[in-house]
Amino acid sequence: MEKGRVAALDVGRALAIVGVVAVHLSFQFPNLPHSVTLLARMGQYGVQLFFVISAITIFMTLEADHERCAGARHVTLRFYIKRFFRIAPMYYAAIAVYGLISYSATQSGYERAWVLGAHGATDILLNVLFLHALSPTAINNVVPGGWSIGVEMLFYLIAPLLFFVAMNRLRLLIATVLLLALSLFALSIGDCRGTFVCHVSNNSFSYFWPPVQGPCFIVGMWAWYAFRSHLTGASSVTRRTAWLFFSLASVFALATAALGVWLAKAHELAPIFAACSAVAFLLFVCSRRHDARGGEPRGALIRRCADALGRESYGIYLWHFVCVYATLHFFEGVFGQSDRKTSLVLFIATVLAVLAASYAFSRVSDRMIQGRATRLSRSILAHVDRRFHGSGRV
Repeated sequence: MEKGRVAALDVGRALAIVGVVAVHLSFQFPNLPHSVTLLARMGQYGVQLFFVISAITIFMTLEADHERCAGARHVTLRFYIKRFFRIAPMYYAAIAVYGLISYSATQSGYERAWVLGAHGATDILLNVLFLHALSPTAINNVVPGGWSIGVEMLFYLIAPLLFFVAMNRLRLLIATVLLLALSLFALSIGDCRGTFVCHVSNNSFSYFWPPVQGPCFIVGMWAWYAFRSHLTGASSVTRRTAWLFFSLASVFALATAALGVWLAKAHELAPIFAACSAVAFLLFVCSRRHDARGGEPRGALIRRCADALGRESYGIYLWHFVCVYATLHFFEGVFGQSDRKTSLVLFIATVLAVLAASYAFSRVSDRMIQGRATRLSRSILAHVDRRFHGSGRV
């Protein structure tokens, strides 16, 4: 049961990381068929899928710790320790690696040294403190793609509070309304200049920052409390319901595409539609995994690959930019001058190659960095547990 649930979430992570890699590579292929380009552009919403899965995982973890620890302070401290050691060590390594790449590109006079945008020491410090999502120059210029990590870490800051509030559904509803109102207010005083009628540009600071992306975590939070038993595999649904989930995922995905890719009219709304599509997709995956138990091992190889990509998705997300920049440096001329059919073949091959290389980098960094961080966090958690149990607070 537990294994199936984790596997289902890893399928979601795998789809998300494939989409992210595809969209970042697609800009190097100007001659791709238009339909393929539009599909690749949809990959940017893999980040919202990550946000939804993160919210589900967070509340699942907090609930498990609460059953074992009971005390709110104990649960909260454990949560912060685990989240810090899960995210920070690899992210700090990314700050160093991308800083070295940017410095080397600048010193060599390489014109395409837009590996990172302009930033200073303060921006690096904000990234170290995980406050970079609040600064236009720090949010995405120190670590490429680091904006999503900054948004997640700010959500982690309030997640334990939301968890203990969520034990009362009425208070959870009130908290949700207040958070959404805060997001609308922050958006209105930003680019909207005091109104609620404005257009947020894609990949701008206003698009990246928490008021636009934060509601995705709220969607994931409600998904956990509404569909907990289904997500954990404790209950099943009919095949008709499973395909209803798939239909809902498709409808929300089409709405996301219309708002954010095809028409590009409402980038401020596209993330929340993408989050709703993500929830429906995860519910569908859970349904299909439940039906597949005890059956023929159809698609076993694809499933193993998806599970592997899902488990390493954080490392792949951090390191795939190195591979993307490498392909640009060495193959820019080839990609830009290929015809449509050749571009499509090269694009697919490049996506697979970047995924494979990023996976390898992730495995190495996991062994060298994350493994040691995990062992250290377990030692600290054991000390914290002894302290709380020893003082009589359970």
